[in-house]
Amino acid sequence: QADLRAEAGLQARIKGEIGDAHCSMDADCLTLAIGEKACGGPESWLAWSVTTGQGDLLKTWAIELARMQRRRNERHGMASNCQYIADPGAICQDRQCRLRSGGIEN
Repeated sequence: QADLRAEAGLQARIKGEIGDAHCSMDADCLTLAIGEKACGGPESWLAWSVTTGQGDLLKTWAIELARMQRRRNERHGMASNCQYIADPGAICQDRQCRLRSGGIEN
């Protein structure tokens, strides 16, 4: 359970750093892969803004979260649906970065 709490804490930090993902144009918006499924690939994607988020910090935390989940999955023999979730891309909509249509926001 400590693993799950640590993962949840890291996810909360990531979402806190992303904040409202304020933007003025599509070029302000990028995506971040979140977590790792048991058979590889991200669990989901989040949209974030280069104008309000610290990209290096977000990427570092996202890598750490994926590593934590990979370790937990291996330790517990977890399985997933193995469906790859492609990067949906991000757009600026109503002055907020959002995933393009079809993206799964976590």
